[in-house]
Amino acid sequence: MGEGSIIVISDCHLGLVGGERKKGVVCEPEKLGQFLSWLIRLKNGEKISVVLGPWSKGRGEKVLKPPEKVVLIGDIIELWDAADSAIEYCSRPIFELLGELDCEKIYLLGNHDYDLKSLVGVYPSGEHTLNIVDDCYPVQEEGGEKSRRVVTLRKGDRDYLFVHGYQFDRIFRFQPWKFLPNIRSGAVAFGGYGDLFIGLLFLSTAAWALKHVFSQRLLSLVSQALLGSALPALFALLSLSLGFWWTVLPVLNTLGSEAAILIWAILGAPRIIYLYGRKIWNRLVGTRYNREASIRGLRRWWAKFSEKKAVDSENLRIVYGHTHLADVILPEELGAGGGVKLTALNIPAWVKDYTEKHRQKLRAACLYIDDEDELFIGWDWNEKKPFLIPVEAVYERRKNGFISKDTAEKLVSIGWPRAMVETWAEIKMR
Repeated sequence: MGEGSIIVISDCHLGLVGGERKKGVVCEPEKLGQFLSWLIRLKNGEKISVVLGPWSKGRGEKVLKPPEKVVLIGDIIELWDAADSAIEYCSRPIFELLGELDCEKIYLLGNHDYDLKSLVGVYPSGEHTLNIVDDCYPVQEEGGEKSRRVVTLRKGDRDYLFVHGYQFDRIFRFQPWKFLPNIRSGAVAFGGYGDLFIGLLFLSTAAWALKHVFSQRLLSLVSQALLGSALPALFALLSLSLGFWWTVLPVLNTLGSEAAILIWAILGAPRIIYLYGRKIWNRLVGTRYNREASIRGLRRWWAKFSEKKAVDSENLRIVYGHTHLADVILPEELGAGGGVKLTALNIPAWVKDYTEKHRQKLRAACLYIDDEDELFIGWDWNEKKPFLIPVEAVYERRKNGFISKDTAEKLVSIGWPRAMVETWAEIKMR
C-alpha cells in the first residue's frame, strides 16, 4: 500500500426517495456529493485536518492524508424499490464525482444492489478504475495454494477485510432474498400496467365474493319456496332471475374465477411489493439493531469463511455496513479464537431515516484508515467540513443510550454540530 489513506463508505441507497410521507428512509446525494468534492480537494493537495481534542494522544489535530483508495461497501445504489429515474438523478452526479477522484475505487455489492452482480469486473473511472466485486474485498483466491489462506488488505500494522454485512444477518442466510431485484424489475417493466393489474385483482376478488353471496341468496330463496312462504319467495326469485341474476351471473363467473384472481395476483404482486414492501418492513423491523444477534452472525460467518484457511494476520479488522449504525465490536466480544485478534467496525449510512422508532443518531460518516490511524470521520454538511467521531463516545452512547454532559462539551470543542451533540446527549447545549 502507498502513503495515502483508505476511505470507506457504506449504505447510500441512491435513488431511494419519498422520505417521511412514503417509504420512511431517503437518500441524501447532496451530502454525499459535498463529501466527495471535499475528498477531491484533499487529493488535489488542500491541507485538511480534524481536531482531536481530549482524544488526541498528545496531538492537537490530525492532518488527513489524501485518499489512495475509496472502498464502497454495498447498498450504494437502491435496486429493490427505487424508480429508474430516481436512481439516475441521484447516482449520476455521484459517479461523475468519483470519476474526478484520482484514486482507485472499489465497489463491493450489498443486498440492495446485488442485482449488479452480472457487472462484476473492472471499469474506467477517470484516470483510475472502478472495480465491482462481490461478497468481500479483497477478493479471495480460488484454487491453488493461495486459496488456502485468507487474503486481506494491510495498512500500517493492521489487516482489513471488507464485507457489506448482510452475511451476518440471519434473514439473508436463505438464498430466496436474491430474487427480490427480479420483483423490482417486474414492477418497473410493467410500469403503469401494474396499477391496472392491482385494480383487476381487487375487482376479481370482489366479483368472487359477490358470486358466492348471490349463490347463497339464491339457495336461500329456493329453500323458502320449498319449505313454506312459497308465493313471496317465488316472486322474489323470479324478480331476481328475470331482472338481474341471469345478466350478472356470467360476468361474475368470468371476473370472479379463481384462475382470473391467480393471474392478476401474479401480475400485480411485483407492483404491490414495490409500492408497499419497504413501508411494511419499516413498520415491522426498520433499522432496529440487535447487537448480540449481529455478533453471533459475525462469528458464524467468520467460522465458515476461514474454515480450513490460514490466517496470517494477528490484528484483523472486519469492516462492514448494513445496519446503518456505528459500532465497534472488540476482540474479547467476538472471541474468534485461532490466535486471531478480530475487531469488527460497523460503518454508518448516508441516508435519513424518518421512522420514529428507528431514527438513527449518526449518519453521513466514513471510516478513515492510514498507516498510523483508524478513525470514524463525520461530515458536517452545514459547515462543509469533517469532524472526528471518537470511538470512546460511540462506546459510551452504546452502553448508556446517551452521552454525559461532559462528553457532550468535549464533542462541541472538536467541532461537532450542536444539533447532533444534543441528539446524542439528549440535552440542550448552550
